[in-house]
Amino acid sequence: MDWITAVALATLMVGLFAWLRADATALRKEMRAEFGALREEMDGKVSGLRGEISRLSTEVAELRERMARMEGLLDGLREAVAGKHAA
Repeated sequence: MDWITAVALATLMVGLFAWLRADATALRKEMRAEFGALREEMDGKVSGLRGEISRLSTEVAELRERMARMEGLLDGLREAVAGKHAA
């Protein structure tokens, strides 16, 4: 192998590694952007779920209050039917 071939091979190798490094950098930037977009999408979905959970929690609390009131009314009705004085 003469010196021109060695220099050409070395230049080719340096160019190849530079191209690979640039490609890896571009891929890294692209992946970061993609992960950022996915993170924003997931944050929006999680925020929506938190709102839904909060709404459902409020609804369950209201239903518990209504159920307690109905239980009180049923107890009063049962006492009235049994001939006892309603409290």
